[in-house]
Amino acid sequence: MILWLWLKLKVAVQLYTIRDKVSDDYVNALKIVSRMGYKGVEFTEQLFGEVPADKLRRLLNDLKITPVSVHVNFRNLINKLDDVIGEAVKLGLKYIVSEPSVREISSLNDSLRIAKIMNEIGERIKEAGMLFGMHNHAAEFESRIGDKTVYDLLVENTDPSLVFFQPDVYWIMYAGYDPVDIIRNLKGRCHLIHIKDMKNLGTKEFAELGQGIIDFKAIIEAGDEAGADWYIVENDRPSVDSFESIRMALEYLRENFAVE
Repeated sequence: MILWLWLKLKVAVQLYTIRDKVSDDYVNALKIVSRMGYKGVEFTEQLFGEVPADKLRRLLNDLKITPVSVHVNFRNLINKLDDVIGEAVKLGLKYIVSEPSVREISSLNDSLRIAKIMNEIGERIKEAGMLFGMHNHAAEFESRIGDKTVYDLLVENTDPSLVFFQPDVYWIMYAGYDPVDIIRNLKGRCHLIHIKDMKNLGTKEFAELGQGIIDFKAIIEAGDEAGADWYIVENDRPSVDSFESIRMALEYLRENFAVE
């Protein structure tokens, strides 16, 4: 049996994709997300900490949307970890995600220092009942120390029980790597995957999901093998209205996969 015909996908949307709508009227934006059929959302810091967590959680509960995760600036996470954890617990999140600055990593010692900080953050977050993960852009793959990428060094030097990785398949391909290989190498450490598409390898422009060159059947098969929990739709720069972008994405996924 072909895997992707029976695999039940849990699909969320990264609210950064519809940041213009969220800024205008976040209640209406979340209502539309729910009506489209999305079962989960991933926050940026746009609403997280700006709207009272209890109020936001009640709204999500009424709309039957799972608050999955939040992306937090790495420096903010270090400086305000207790506040971030407190808000995440109130909101009912399962994951907190961040991304260290590659500009701070130019040597093996730098990578070991950042990995140690990530482990410490992960331990605190785990004690609070959640998991800490790292998101990527292209820079982690484009920057090398010796014969290894910064990404490899952070994977190798963080504790699998404290730090997971959230592959962004677009940025991995942008850097010239195969996201399927990266996901397979993260088995057991890949709870969330950002799915976004690329128009072509020439311009590397963003594409609406399913209209580009990324093989999502292979991505999702690898994600299932790696233990992915949620597939999170994101488009940094939609080519259409942002609501239309996430509607098209979910439609593509429903046409090609069994979506919960």
